[in-house]
Amino acid sequence: MISPEMLSMYELLIVAGSLIGVYVKMTTEINKMKSRIYVVEQSNSEIADMLKKLHQDLNEIKLLLARKQIDQ
Repeated sequence: MISPEMLSMYELLIVAGSLIGVYVKMTTEINKMKSRIYVVEQSNSEIADMLKKLHQDLNEIKLLLARKQIDQ
């Protein structure tokens, strides 16, 4: 490894700035991914709710059709 005595102040600033830049970039990317996951989960639950409602409506239609055939 390179000892700190061998690095100049300029090199230390470059390394520190790079590390801070990488940290900020990764934090930003993680926050973007978290928000996208939240949106996908929300839309997934909305779709599940719509499918449940559709299933209930189809069952009701089946019952109505069955009643109509019994009455005829």
